[in-house]
Amino acid sequence: MMQTVEVVLDCGMGNQMFQYALGRSLATRLGLPLVLDVSILRRYPEFGFDLGHFRLGQQQLRDWPYLFSRARIELVRVAASLGLQAARLVTEPGLLFAPEILDVDGPCVVQGYWQSERYFESIAEQLREEFSMIRGQDPRSAECERHIRGVSSIGLHIRRGDYVSSPDCNAFHGVCPREYYDASLRLIQSKLGQDAELFVFSDDMKWARENIRYELPTTYVDWNQNRNYEDLRLMRSCRALIMANSTFSWWGGWLNPRPDKLAVAPRQWYQAPGVISDLPNSSWLVTL
Repeated sequence: MMQTVEVVLDCGMGNQMFQYALGRSLATRLGLPLVLDVSILRRYPEFGFDLGHFRLGQQQLRDWPYLFSRARIELVRVAASLGLQAARLVTEPGLLFAPEILDVDGPCVVQGYWQSERYFESIAEQLREEFSMIRGQDPRSAECERHIRGVSSIGLHIRRGDYVSSPDCNAFHGVCPREYYDASLRLIQSKLGQDAELFVFSDDMKWARENIRYELPTTYVDWNQNRNYEDLRLMRSCRALIMANSTFSWWGGWLNPRPDKLAVAPRQWYQAPGVISDLPNSSWLVTL
């Protein structure tokens, strides 16, 4: 096996960004090439290689048939356990930060979600550059971003999709209640003043238009269907952000370069009893 750090990508943009961030952190520390395995993404039509919208660094893509790739990963696990090769399979021990992961000392295949900024805080500025967009904006989004930057803008993200349609996802993730958004908006307006403007982002804009209505100027950003990278670019430009329990909106807050940014997150990230996330513990966040 090649002397590399190999990351297995899975799920949507927010999760892929966390997976890439850990892989880049390990590869940078170890001085090894980074490989991104996209075979899982090819199996599920709802996913795609969303990282292709970013500048990224130097890496290789591995796009093999799904079953072949899964068999290869199992072979790595067995071979490493028998001491037959140097590379090891590193799997996520749980949702909370596991500091021992950063002590990996050689070639590896990493598989998991890695949803903690502590995995990559040592290369934060490098990642901010690598997660810059390589695509130009369409005129409507460019005009919207200019407006966002010129006013006391508040981004508000609604995450529904499979959080609502899938009973299993709903039981595990849940959705943020209206009371959370009400309290978050009151908090932000107390700091920004009453002349703020609201920009709503959602994967279910019909629901958002019908249910997210406040007494302040509101733009429903509904023209970026199948271009989630454009929503992310606009979201991270907002003066303040009310995020959902979503890795996508978490990155919208983290990527905002403003030192005076305001970002609010739900304290209870997962609805499932006893399941705790590292994400609301970020020092730049206010949790409600």
